[in-house]
Amino acid sequence: MRIARTEGYTGILIDDLVNKGADEPYRMFTSRAEFRLHLRIDNADERLTPLGRRVGLVTDERWAVYLKKQDQKRRFSQLLEGTRVSPDVLGSFCTSGDDRPTLLQWLKRPEARIEKAGDWLRSKTGEEPVHGVLTTIETEAKYAGYIVQQERQIDRLRDSEGRRIPMDFPFETVPGLSTEVKLKLRRVQPETLGQAGRIPGVTPAAIAVLDIYLSLGARG
Repeated sequence: MRIARTEGYTGILIDDLVNKGADEPYRMFTSRAEFRLHLRIDNADERLTPLGRRVGLVTDERWAVYLKKQDQKRRFSQLLEGTRVSPDVLGSFCTSGDDRPTLLQWLKRPEARIEKAGDWLRSKTGEEPVHGVLTTIETEAKYAGYIVQQERQIDRLRDSEGRRIPMDFPFETVPGLSTEVKLKLRRVQPETLGQAGRIPGVTPAAIAVLDIYLSLGARG
């Protein structure tokens, strides 16, 4: 099992070292991540705890906390989405009036903070929120559109990662690739189309040519 580029910064570090080499000292910058909004601090447990569980690093106690947080996140979000509030949202929360925004819609406002609804959530559910769950709900509400966009990009990356390149693939025989690109591909020997696309100097046009050639080979 490995941590993918879309799952954590460790995955990015390993992927960069494999694809780009270490001709000079490597430093892990957040700017190296294509999906920084997805690789947030507040959702690190959501991304990595299931991986740790699969390899035996997450105890039953820690796993129970994780499951409780995910359950609270789902239920609290549904409650916020189903509750409408007064226009100024500074007074008591009110459920009457179809023209009033839901609490989840209110959270999208820059000035809105979920802490204002914290006591209300506690009174409605009778629960103390698990550490970090309210922050995650607020972040995902405020950046919902951007998060959806990144999820689509991640899906496309995963699709390209699923396009396997046969071992000892004859890159030098692919028409339309420059000599420089052929040499880079031959040196790195990428296992997938996605990995090939992250090699410095391998252009999107070259990946498109390689994609077509791989498709023709699969049909043949």
